Amino acid sequence: MGRYDKSAAFHEDACHYLPGGVSSNFRYQTTPLCFERGEGCYLWDLDGNRYIDYVLGNGPAILGHTPTSVLEAVRSTLGKGQAFTAVHPSELALAKRLTEIIPCAEQVRFDVSGTQGDQIAMRLARAHTGRDKVVKFEGQYHGWADNILMSVHPALNEAGPHEKPMTLAESRGQAEGVLNNVITQPFNDIDVLTKTLDRHREQVAAILMEPIACNTGVIEPKAGYLEAVRALCDRHGIVLIFDEVITGFRASLGGAQALYGVTPDIAVFAKAVAAGFPMCIVAGSRQIMQGMLEGVVHGGTYNGLTSSIAACAATVKELAHDNAAVYARMIAQGQRLVRELNELGKKHALPLHAQGIGSIFCSVFTDSPPLRDYRDYKASDGAMRLRFVEELQHRGVRTTERGTWFLSSVLSDDDVTATLEAADEALRAMKT
Repeated sequence: MGRYDKSAAFHEDACHYLPGGVSSNFRYQTTPLCFERGEGCYLWDLDGNRYIDYVLGNGPAILGHTPTSVLEAVRSTLGKGQAFTAVHPSELALAKRLTEIIPCAEQVRFDVSGTQGDQIAMRLARAHTGRDKVVKFEGQYHGWADNILMSVHPALNEAGPHEKPMTLAESRGQAEGVLNNVITQPFNDIDVLTKTLDRHREQVAAILMEPIACNTGVIEPKAGYLEAVRALCDRHGIVLIFDEVITGFRASLGGAQALYGVTPDIAVFAKAVAAGFPMCIVAGSRQIMQGMLEGVVHGGTYNGLTSSIAACAATVKELAHDNAAVYARMIAQGQRLVRELNELGKKHALPLHAQGIGSIFCSVFTDSPPLRDYRDYKASDGAMRLRFVEELQHRGVRTTERGTWFLSSVLSDDDVTATLEAADEALRAMKT
Protein backbone atom coordinates (compact mmCIF):
# COMPACT_ATOMS: atom_id res chain seq x y z
CA MET A 1 0.00 0.00 0.00
CA GLY A 2 1.07 3.56 -0.67
CA ARG A 3 1.66 6.10 2.05
CA TYR A 4 -1.49 8.09 1.22
CA ASP A 5 -3.86 5.50 -0.30
CA LYS A 6 -6.73 5.96 2.19
CA SER A 7 -6.48 9.75 2.09
CA ALA A 8 -6.48 9.68 -1.73
CA ALA A 9 -9.59 7.49 -1.85
CA PHE A 10 -11.35 9.63 0.72
CA HIS A 11 -10.47 12.81 -1.18
CA GLU A 12 -11.88 11.36 -4.40
CA ASP A 13 -15.17 10.61 -2.63
CA ALA A 14 -15.22 14.03 -0.94
CA CYS A 15 -14.90 15.79 -4.30
CA HIS A 16 -18.33 14.44 -5.27
CA TYR A 17 -19.97 16.31 -2.38
CA LEU A 18 -17.63 19.20 -1.55
CA PRO A 19 -16.15 21.43 -4.29
CA GLY A 20 -12.50 20.43 -4.40
CA GLY A 21 -13.11 18.03 -1.53
CA VAL A 22 -12.77 20.82 1.06
CA SER A 23 -14.74 23.66 2.68
CA SER A 24 -12.26 26.46 1.96
CA ASN A 25 -10.14 27.29 -1.07
CA PHE A 26 -7.20 27.69 1.29
CA ARG A 27 -7.25 23.96 2.09
CA TYR A 28 -6.19 22.67 -1.30
CA GLN A 29 -3.03 20.57 -1.01
CA THR A 30 -0.50 19.18 -3.46
CA THR A 31 -1.09 15.78 -1.83
CA PRO A 32 -4.63 15.91 -0.35
CA LEU A 33 -4.76 14.44 3.14
CA CYS A 34 -7.64 13.53 5.41
CA PHE A 35 -6.87 13.81 9.11
CA GLU A 36 -8.53 11.63 11.69
CA ARG A 37 -7.37 13.25 14.90
CA GLY A 38 -4.95 15.65 16.50
CA GLU A 39 -3.28 15.72 19.90
CA GLY A 40 -0.66 18.15 21.13
CA CYS A 41 1.59 19.12 18.23
CA TYR A 42 0.70 15.99 16.21
CA LEU A 43 -1.85 15.01 13.55
CA TRP A 44 -2.71 11.53 12.28
CA ASP A 45 -4.12 10.91 8.80
CA LEU A 46 -6.41 8.09 7.65
CA ASP A 47 -3.40 6.00 6.67
CA GLY A 48 -2.01 6.18 10.21
CA ASN A 49 0.83 8.55 9.34
CA ARG A 50 1.80 10.90 12.16
CA TYR A 51 2.90 14.48 11.48
CA ILE A 52 4.54 17.16 13.58
CA ASP A 53 2.07 19.92 12.77
CA TYR A 54 3.31 23.40 11.92
CA VAL A 55 0.07 24.36 10.15
CA LEU A 56 -2.07 24.31 13.31
CA GLY A 57 -5.25 25.09 11.41
CA ASN A 58 -3.42 28.06 9.80
CA GLY A 59 -2.49 29.36 13.23
CA PRO A 60 -5.35 28.89 15.71
CA ALA A 61 -4.03 25.84 17.60
CA ILE A 62 -1.37 27.80 19.50
CA LEU A 63 -1.85 25.49 22.51
CA GLY A 64 -1.72 22.41 20.28
CA HIS A 65 -4.63 20.17 19.38
CA THR A 66 -7.20 19.26 22.06
CA PRO A 67 -5.73 21.41 24.87
CA THR A 68 -7.17 20.12 28.14
CA SER A 69 -7.74 23.48 29.86
CA VAL A 70 -9.65 24.89 26.89
CA LEU A 71 -11.78 21.78 26.40
CA GLU A 72 -12.70 21.74 30.08
CA ALA A 73 -13.71 25.40 29.93
CA VAL A 74 -15.86 24.77 26.86
CA ARG A 75 -17.50 21.66 28.37
CA SER A 76 -18.54 23.73 31.36
CA THR A 77 -20.73 25.85 29.05
CA LEU A 78 -22.49 23.08 27.17
CA GLY A 79 -25.18 22.41 29.74
CA LYS A 80 -25.93 26.11 30.24
CA GLY A 81 -26.70 27.23 26.70
CA GLN A 82 -24.77 28.88 23.91
CA ALA A 83 -26.63 31.77 22.30
CA PHE A 84 -28.56 34.08 24.65
CA THR A 85 -28.84 37.09 22.32
CA ALA A 86 -27.71 39.20 25.27
CA VAL A 87 -24.53 39.81 27.23
CA HIS A 88 -23.52 37.16 29.75
CA PRO A 89 -21.18 37.40 32.77
CA SER A 90 -18.20 35.60 31.22
CA GLU A 91 -18.43 37.85 28.15
CA LEU A 92 -18.01 40.96 30.28
CA ALA A 93 -15.23 39.38 32.33
CA LEU A 94 -13.30 38.55 29.16
CA ALA A 95 -13.84 42.02 27.71
CA LYS A 96 -12.38 43.57 30.86
CA ARG A 97 -9.37 41.23 30.73
CA LEU A 98 -8.69 42.04 27.09
CA THR A 99 -8.58 45.77 27.81
CA GLU A 100 -5.75 44.97 30.23
CA ILE A 101 -3.60 43.05 27.76
CA ILE A 102 -4.24 44.65 24.33
CA PRO A 103 -2.70 48.16 24.20
CA CYS A 104 -5.31 49.72 21.88
CA ALA A 105 -8.31 48.12 23.61
CA GLU A 106 -10.46 50.62 25.48
CA GLN A 107 -13.49 48.68 24.26
CA VAL A 108 -13.94 45.40 22.40
CA ARG A 109 -16.56 43.61 20.32
CA PHE A 110 -16.63 39.88 19.58
CA ASP A 111 -17.20 38.20 16.23
CA VAL A 112 -16.43 34.79 14.72
CA SER A 113 -13.85 35.39 11.97
CA GLY A 114 -11.06 37.71 10.93
CA THR A 115 -12.81 38.49 7.64
CA GLN A 116 -15.79 39.90 9.51
CA GLY A 117 -13.60 41.67 12.06
CA ASP A 118 -11.78 43.55 9.30
CA GLN A 119 -15.11 44.53 7.76
CA ILE A 120 -16.40 46.22 10.90
CA ALA A 121 -13.01 47.87 11.49
CA MET A 122 -13.14 49.48 8.05
CA ARG A 123 -16.77 50.50 8.53
CA LEU A 124 -15.92 52.17 11.84
CA ALA A 125 -13.02 54.02 10.21
CA ARG A 126 -15.15 55.30 7.35
CA ALA A 127 -17.84 56.49 9.74
CA HIS A 128 -15.27 58.16 12.00
CA THR A 129 -13.54 60.06 9.19
CA GLY A 130 -16.32 60.59 6.66
CA ARG A 131 -13.95 59.26 3.97
CA ASP A 132 -14.13 56.16 1.78
CA LYS A 133 -10.71 54.93 0.69
CA VAL A 134 -8.58 52.33 2.46
CA VAL A 135 -4.85 51.84 2.01
CA LYS A 136 -3.64 48.21 2.03
CA PHE A 137 -0.30 46.61 1.23
CA GLU A 138 0.77 44.15 -1.45
CA GLY A 139 0.75 40.53 -0.33
CA GLN A 140 -1.35 41.19 2.76
CA TYR A 141 -4.64 39.36 3.27
CA HIS A 142 -7.60 40.83 5.14
CA GLY A 143 -10.30 38.29 4.43
CA TRP A 144 -12.18 37.11 1.38
CA ALA A 145 -14.87 39.83 1.23
CA ASP A 146 -15.21 41.66 -2.10
CA ASN A 147 -14.15 45.10 -0.89
CA ILE A 148 -10.67 44.12 0.37
CA LEU A 149 -9.65 40.89 -1.41
CA MET A 150 -7.12 42.66 -3.62
CA SER A 151 -3.44 42.42 -4.51
CA VAL A 152 -2.81 39.46 -2.22
CA HIS A 153 -0.96 37.33 -4.79
CA PRO A 154 -0.50 39.53 -7.89
CA ALA A 155 1.81 38.30 -10.64
CA LEU A 156 4.89 40.50 -10.79
CA ASN A 157 4.33 41.26 -14.47
CA GLU A 158 0.86 42.62 -13.63
CA ALA A 159 1.54 44.36 -10.32
CA GLY A 160 2.72 47.68 -11.77
CA PRO A 161 5.68 49.77 -10.61
CA HIS A 162 6.96 49.49 -7.03
CA GLU A 163 6.12 53.10 -6.22
CA LYS A 164 2.56 52.84 -7.60
CA PRO A 165 1.29 49.24 -7.40
CA MET A 166 -1.85 48.23 -9.24
CA THR A 167 -4.90 47.29 -7.18
CA LEU A 168 -5.96 43.93 -8.57
CA ALA A 169 -8.94 41.70 -7.74
CA GLU A 170 -8.09 38.22 -6.46
CA SER A 171 -11.29 36.36 -7.35
CA ARG A 172 -13.67 35.91 -10.20
CA GLY A 173 -17.03 37.35 -9.26
CA GLN A 174 -15.75 40.46 -7.50
CA ALA A 175 -17.62 43.57 -8.64
CA GLU A 176 -15.31 45.88 -10.58
CA GLY A 177 -16.44 48.96 -8.67
CA VAL A 178 -15.03 47.72 -5.35
CA LEU A 179 -11.48 48.39 -6.59
CA ASN A 180 -12.10 52.14 -6.58
CA ASN A 181 -11.91 52.53 -2.81
CA VAL A 182 -8.63 50.67 -2.22
CA ILE A 183 -5.13 52.05 -2.68
CA THR A 184 -2.38 49.43 -2.74
CA GLN A 185 1.11 50.20 -1.44
CA PRO A 186 4.44 48.39 -1.05
CA PHE A 187 5.16 47.23 2.50
CA ASN A 188 8.15 48.71 4.36
CA ASP A 189 8.55 51.78 2.11
CA ILE A 190 7.61 54.88 4.12
CA ASP A 191 8.69 57.29 1.37
CA VAL A 192 6.20 55.86 -1.13
CA LEU A 193 3.43 55.85 1.48
CA THR A 194 4.18 59.46 2.45
CA LYS A 195 3.90 60.63 -1.16
CA THR A 196 0.71 58.64 -1.70
CA LEU A 197 -0.97 60.15 1.35
CA ASP A 198 0.10 63.64 0.28
CA ARG A 199 -2.00 63.06 -2.86
CA HIS A 200 -4.97 61.26 -1.28
CA ARG A 201 -5.02 62.30 2.39
CA GLU A 202 -8.48 63.88 2.22
CA GLN A 203 -9.93 60.65 0.76
CA VAL A 204 -8.27 58.01 2.96
CA ALA A 205 -10.29 56.73 5.91
CA ALA A 206 -7.89 54.02 7.09
CA ILE A 207 -4.59 52.30 6.66
CA LEU A 208 -5.26 48.58 7.11
CA MET A 209 -2.12 46.53 7.60
CA GLU A 210 -0.60 43.37 8.95
CA PRO A 211 2.10 44.83 11.24
CA ILE A 212 4.12 41.73 10.33
CA ALA A 213 3.48 40.52 6.78
CA CYS A 214 2.64 36.99 7.89
CA ASN A 215 0.74 35.84 4.81
CA THR A 216 3.71 36.29 2.48
CA GLY A 217 7.13 35.69 3.97
CA VAL A 218 6.61 36.62 7.64
CA ILE A 219 8.32 39.93 6.93
CA GLU A 220 8.93 42.16 9.93
CA PRO A 221 8.57 45.94 9.68
CA LYS A 222 11.81 47.85 9.27
CA ALA A 223 13.05 49.72 12.33
CA GLY A 224 10.91 52.83 12.75
CA TYR A 225 8.45 51.90 9.99
CA LEU A 226 5.37 51.32 12.15
CA GLU A 227 6.15 54.46 14.15
CA ALA A 228 6.31 56.44 10.91
CA VAL A 229 2.99 54.99 9.70
CA ARG A 230 1.43 55.92 13.05
CA ALA A 231 2.74 59.49 12.67
CA LEU A 232 1.34 59.80 9.14
CA CYS A 233 -2.08 58.68 10.34
CA ASP A 234 -2.00 61.23 13.15
CA ARG A 235 -0.93 63.98 10.75
CA HIS A 236 -3.71 63.30 8.23
CA GLY A 237 -6.53 62.21 10.55
CA ILE A 238 -6.46 58.64 9.22
CA VAL A 239 -7.53 55.62 11.30
CA LEU A 240 -4.73 53.07 11.73
CA ILE A 241 -6.02 49.49 11.75
CA PHE A 242 -3.72 46.60 12.63
CA ASP A 243 -4.89 43.30 11.18
CA GLU A 244 -3.60 41.05 13.96
CA VAL A 245 -5.67 38.07 12.87
CA ILE A 246 -2.42 36.07 12.84
CA THR A 247 -0.18 38.04 15.21
CA GLY A 248 -2.79 38.47 17.95
CA PHE A 249 -1.81 36.23 20.92
CA ARG A 250 1.01 34.86 18.72
CA ALA A 251 3.58 37.65 18.40
CA SER A 252 2.89 38.27 22.09
CA LEU A 253 -0.19 38.17 24.31
CA GLY A 254 -0.82 41.80 23.35
CA GLY A 255 -0.07 41.16 19.69
CA ALA A 256 2.46 42.83 17.44
CA GLN A 257 1.42 46.23 18.81
CA ALA A 258 2.76 45.21 22.21
CA LEU A 259 5.87 43.64 20.66
CA TYR A 260 6.83 46.80 18.75
CA GLY A 261 5.32 49.42 21.04
CA VAL A 262 3.12 51.04 18.37
CA THR A 263 -0.59 51.39 19.19
CA PRO A 264 -3.19 51.42 16.39
CA ASP A 265 -6.65 52.95 16.65
CA ILE A 266 -8.33 49.59 15.98
CA ALA A 267 -7.00 46.04 15.94
CA VAL A 268 -8.52 42.75 14.83
CA PHE A 269 -7.39 39.59 16.66
CA ALA A 270 -8.54 36.11 15.58
CA LYS A 271 -7.08 32.63 14.88
CA ALA A 272 -5.02 31.91 18.02
CA VAL A 273 -7.30 33.79 20.43
CA ALA A 274 -9.52 30.79 21.22
CA ALA A 275 -7.13 27.90 20.54
CA GLY A 276 -9.17 26.59 17.60
CA PHE A 277 -12.71 27.71 18.45
CA PRO A 278 -14.34 30.35 16.19
CA MET A 279 -13.57 33.75 17.68
CA CYS A 280 -12.57 37.24 16.65
CA ILE A 281 -11.85 40.30 18.79
CA VAL A 282 -12.26 43.83 17.45
CA ALA A 283 -10.50 46.18 19.85
CA GLY A 284 -10.13 49.93 19.68
CA SER A 285 -10.32 53.36 21.19
CA ARG A 286 -13.55 54.21 22.97
CA GLN A 287 -14.15 57.18 20.66
CA ILE A 288 -14.09 55.06 17.51
CA MET A 289 -15.79 51.96 18.95
CA GLN A 290 -18.68 54.09 20.18
CA GLY A 291 -19.56 54.55 16.51
CA MET A 292 -21.56 51.34 16.90
CA LEU A 293 -23.99 53.36 19.00
CA GLU A 294 -24.09 56.15 16.42
CA GLY A 295 -25.32 54.41 13.30
CA VAL A 296 -22.49 51.94 12.50
CA VAL A 297 -24.13 48.52 12.19
CA HIS A 298 -22.37 45.42 13.50
CA GLY A 299 -24.25 42.18 13.97
CA GLY A 300 -23.83 38.44 14.18
CA THR A 301 -25.94 35.64 15.60
CA TYR A 302 -22.90 33.68 16.77
CA ASN A 303 -20.90 36.57 18.24
CA GLY A 304 -20.02 35.95 21.89
CA LEU A 305 -21.22 32.36 22.16
CA THR A 306 -20.56 31.06 25.66
CA SER A 307 -18.31 28.28 24.33
CA SER A 308 -16.10 30.62 22.30
CA ILE A 309 -15.87 33.12 25.15
CA ALA A 310 -14.85 30.31 27.51
CA ALA A 311 -12.25 29.05 25.02
CA CYS A 312 -10.75 32.53 24.65
CA ALA A 313 -10.65 33.14 28.41
CA ALA A 314 -8.95 29.78 28.98
CA THR A 315 -6.43 30.53 26.22
CA VAL A 316 -5.57 33.88 27.77
CA LYS A 317 -5.09 32.24 31.16
CA GLU A 318 -2.85 29.53 29.70
CA LEU A 319 -0.70 31.93 27.69
CA ALA A 320 -0.39 34.44 30.53
CA HIS A 321 0.68 31.80 33.08
CA ASP A 322 4.02 32.35 34.79
CA ASN A 323 4.45 35.82 33.29
CA ALA A 324 3.77 34.49 29.78
CA ALA A 325 6.85 32.23 29.93
CA VAL A 326 5.47 30.15 27.06
CA TYR A 327 6.45 32.86 24.58
CA ALA A 328 10.13 32.69 25.48
CA ARG A 329 10.08 28.94 24.84
CA MET A 330 8.26 29.22 21.50
CA ILE A 331 10.57 32.02 20.37
CA ALA A 332 13.68 30.05 21.32
CA GLN A 333 12.45 26.97 19.43
CA GLY A 334 11.48 29.05 16.40
CA GLN A 335 14.83 30.81 16.38
CA ARG A 336 16.58 27.44 16.52
CA LEU A 337 14.53 26.18 13.56
CA VAL A 338 15.25 29.34 11.55
CA ARG A 339 18.97 29.26 12.33
CA GLU A 340 19.46 25.56 11.63
CA LEU A 341 17.27 25.51 8.51
CA ASN A 342 19.46 28.24 7.07
CA GLU A 343 22.54 26.18 7.96
CA LEU A 344 21.03 23.11 6.29
CA GLY A 345 20.46 25.13 3.13
CA LYS A 346 24.16 25.97 3.04
CA LYS A 347 25.11 22.35 3.78
CA HIS A 348 23.17 21.13 0.73
CA ALA A 349 24.09 24.13 -1.45
CA LEU A 350 20.41 25.05 -1.87
CA PRO A 351 19.10 28.64 -1.52
CA LEU A 352 16.88 27.86 1.47
CA HIS A 353 16.15 30.94 3.56
CA ALA A 354 14.07 31.10 6.75
CA GLN A 355 13.03 34.25 8.60
CA GLY A 356 10.41 35.36 11.12
CA ILE A 357 9.80 36.06 14.80
CA GLY A 358 10.11 32.60 16.31
CA SER A 359 6.49 31.73 17.06
CA ILE A 360 5.83 32.14 13.33
CA PHE A 361 8.35 32.07 10.51
CA CYS A 362 8.61 31.32 6.79
CA SER A 363 10.93 29.24 4.63
CA VAL A 364 11.54 30.06 0.96
CA PHE A 365 14.18 29.47 -1.68
CA THR A 366 15.81 32.68 -2.80
CA ASP A 367 19.21 33.93 -3.95
CA SER A 368 18.51 37.38 -2.48
CA PRO A 369 17.68 37.12 1.23
CA PRO A 370 16.22 38.57 3.35
CA LEU A 371 12.65 39.16 2.24
CA ARG A 372 11.71 42.84 2.68
CA ASP A 373 8.36 43.03 0.90
CA TYR A 374 5.87 41.00 -1.11
CA ARG A 375 7.82 41.26 -4.35
CA ASP A 376 10.86 39.65 -2.73
CA TYR A 377 8.64 36.77 -1.62
CA LYS A 378 6.98 36.45 -5.02
CA ALA A 379 10.37 36.40 -6.76
CA SER A 380 11.50 33.40 -4.68
CA ASP A 381 11.35 29.92 -6.21
CA GLY A 382 7.82 28.68 -5.60
CA ALA A 383 8.38 25.29 -7.20
CA MET A 384 11.30 24.56 -4.86
CA ARG A 385 9.24 25.70 -1.87
CA LEU A 386 6.42 23.31 -2.74
CA ARG A 387 8.90 20.47 -3.32
CA PHE A 388 10.38 21.11 0.14
CA VAL A 389 6.90 21.09 1.71
CA GLU A 390 6.12 17.81 -0.03
CA GLU A 391 9.42 16.17 0.99
CA LEU A 392 8.87 17.26 4.60
CA GLN A 393 5.35 15.81 4.50
CA HIS A 394 6.72 12.45 3.31
CA ARG A 395 8.91 12.50 6.43
CA GLY A 396 6.18 13.37 8.91
CA VAL A 397 6.48 17.16 9.12
CA ARG A 398 3.55 19.31 7.97
CA THR A 399 3.95 22.97 7.00
CA THR A 400 1.82 25.34 4.94
CA GLU A 401 2.32 25.38 1.18
CA ARG A 402 3.08 29.11 1.30
CA GLY A 403 6.05 28.30 3.51
CA THR A 404 4.69 29.59 6.81
CA TRP A 405 5.46 27.64 9.99
CA PHE A 406 3.30 28.11 13.12
CA LEU A 407 4.66 26.94 16.48
CA SER A 408 2.55 25.62 19.32
CA SER A 409 3.24 25.86 23.04
CA VAL A 410 3.40 22.05 23.32
CA LEU A 411 6.16 21.54 20.76
CA SER A 412 9.12 19.83 22.48
CA ASP A 413 12.82 20.25 21.85
CA ASP A 414 12.85 16.63 20.66
CA ASP A 415 10.17 17.52 18.11
CA VAL A 416 12.36 20.37 16.87
CA THR A 417 15.30 17.97 16.55
CA ALA A 418 13.14 15.49 14.62
CA THR A 419 11.93 18.30 12.36
CA LEU A 420 15.49 19.34 11.52
CA GLU A 421 16.46 15.74 10.80
CA ALA A 422 13.49 15.50 8.41
CA ALA A 423 14.51 18.78 6.78
CA ASP A 424 18.05 17.47 6.30
CA GLU A 425 16.71 14.36 4.56
CA ALA A 426 14.23 16.43 2.50
CA LEU A 427 16.95 18.74 1.23
CA ARG A 428 19.18 15.78 0.42
CA ALA A 429 16.33 14.31 -1.66
CA MET A 430 15.85 17.63 -3.44
CA LYS A 431 19.55 17.88 -4.17
CA THR A 432 19.65 14.47 -5.82
